[in-house]
Amino acid sequence: MKKRNFGFVEWLFTGFALICLVLTLCPYDACKSVADYLAPDGNMERITPELFRVFRLCFAALTVFCLGMVLWSVFYRSGRDRFFRSLISLPKRCIHDIKPFFRDLNAACHVNKREALLLFLILIGGIILRAIRLGSPLEYDEAYTIVMWGRSDLFFAISDYHLPNNHVFHTILVNLIFHNIGKSVPLLRLPVFISGCLLIFAMWLLGKTFYNNLVALLSAGFTAFAPYLVYYSVNARGYEIQALFSVITVGLAVYCRRKNNIFSWFLLILFSGLNFYTLPTSLYPFGGLCVWLLLNVIFFQEQRPVWCSRLHLFKYLIFMGISVSFLTFVLYLPIILRSGLKSLFGNGFIQPREIRMFWDTALYRVAENIRAFSGTWPDIVAWCMGVGIFLSIFLFRSNSREKISYGLAVSLWTTLLILIQRPELLPRFLMFLHPFLLLFAASGLSGLSRIPRVQKVSGWIFASLVLVMAVSQFYQNRNAIGMVGNNERAVQKIIEREGANAENILFVTAPAADAPNWAYAEIYDLPDKIFDKRFPFNIVYVYEDPLDISDYGREPKTLDEMLSKYGPGDNFINRESAEILMEEPDCVLYRFETRENAIRKAYGEYPEIRY
Repeated sequence: MKKRNFGFVEWLFTGFALICLVLTLCPYDACKSVADYLAPDGNMERITPELFRVFRLCFAALTVFCLGMVLWSVFYRSGRDRFFRSLISLPKRCIHDIKPFFRDLNAACHVNKREALLLFLILIGGIILRAIRLGSPLEYDEAYTIVMWGRSDLFFAISDYHLPNNHVFHTILVNLIFHNIGKSVPLLRLPVFISGCLLIFAMWLLGKTFYNNLVALLSAGFTAFAPYLVYYSVNARGYEIQALFSVITVGLAVYCRRKNNIFSWFLLILFSGLNFYTLPTSLYPFGGLCVWLLLNVIFFQEQRPVWCSRLHLFKYLIFMGISVSFLTFVLYLPIILRSGLKSLFGNGFIQPREIRMFWDTALYRVAENIRAFSGTWPDIVAWCMGVGIFLSIFLFRSNSREKISYGLAVSLWTTLLILIQRPELLPRFLMFLHPFLLLFAASGLSGLSRIPRVQKVSGWIFASLVLVMAVSQFYQNRNAIGMVGNNERAVQKIIEREGANAENILFVTAPAADAPNWAYAEIYDLPDKIFDKRFPFNIVYVYEDPLDISDYGREPKTLDEMLSKYGPGDNFINRESAEILMEEPDCVLYRFETRENAIRKAYGEYPEIRY
């Protein structure tokens, strides 16, 4: 019988296992005492019982992993040696595979002059359509992102998660632009704008990868003029980045399966991790991708020079999943340390709906998603999309270059996860699906070109369809250039009227409109104190939205309600001095002089404020 000795590797993993076991069994009070001793002020506030439980689970998992590695190393040493040789060679193999990857990418991008011209026209149309909306009025969520995390210091931006509105990777980009380039609305929307433009090209490339040149051009055209994708290309949140990364990761997964290029596996891990760092809901597209690869393992039909066996591909899939999980954990570690694990998984906005409520609203949410997908397209276009998606189910085998349908994989995974999580199925929640639905629609419609009577004119029919989509979107957005929203107009009115005194006003606004008002005040260099009645003021402005239906209708809608709930009260203002500077159905801007005696009595003497 062969003698099994402990070597350096076995002792190393055994040592790690013992250390992790001690940390797993160590009580919270003892660990907290050690942490407090090491802290400069004698108190390590961040080591909470909740965080300690998280790290205890991590150390327990590491203990099991290290013990498993010891047993595997002892009883299967030859396999262990091959594994470590392969692991050590990964950097060299990755660098070696860079050149073949870009050579294949360049070959995939090769097109004839006609196709290049059509793609160029589609890209230019999509870019112009998005550019004319780039300066459109800020909406509440993107304004909150800019004010709360974009203008803060970078560490706060990557460690605070009091609301899931913080799409961290996107937030980092906005924060860097805010502090280094500028804080105008178009500049702050650059990350999503660039992502939206790149998504058009990525969809063309994915269409070529999965199907053929016709599907590629149709996918790019549909993406360029899809209302929902255009809308989120100029909305400073992370949904468009998630859509782009989802498409990129699927394309990389196809290439990884076909070529087993180590550099492409590295890119797949990187973009998947960044996708999770943008939105935790990237579990949906990533899970669909893993299911698709797993189905390829089960129904193994690979070329022998690329994959030796099912187990060979399965090993890479497992390694990719572990690497993405570890990368995601490292990226979210500042949030876990500062905001706690509960901020990620226990947030009220992402808690599962009650079963009865979920099913009662399911049909309504499905209809809402369909309306978001079709958007402002003409009915004929929306029907064509629906027919294309339906036909793609039956034409997959004849259209696709792949044996396994990604649509089937992502549908199975998404349905299963929705049934388990029971989320609020808002259209933006399933934003990642929109590009793929457009791809499936293009695939289904392309099948019509094989009908003999349609074949000769199919190119003109498809070109006309894309043209109708483009014209309708440009018509819908014809007034977007130079559009100024009520919140920006209100800030402009204040600056025009008050001049240098604008810093000494009190700006009263309800929560439904406060974030856009904060954002535009920041953009126009007004201080935060104008929204805080703890500071002295000599003029009061009230921004009222009579149509506000937020908070289930409980928000104030009248001037008196605004002043009593958010304003300084009648004792501080002179009602007879009331002026209306703006009056729209959804916005009224009031200006009031203040009572000097009441202000001085409450705040004391402030020479810099003139009454």
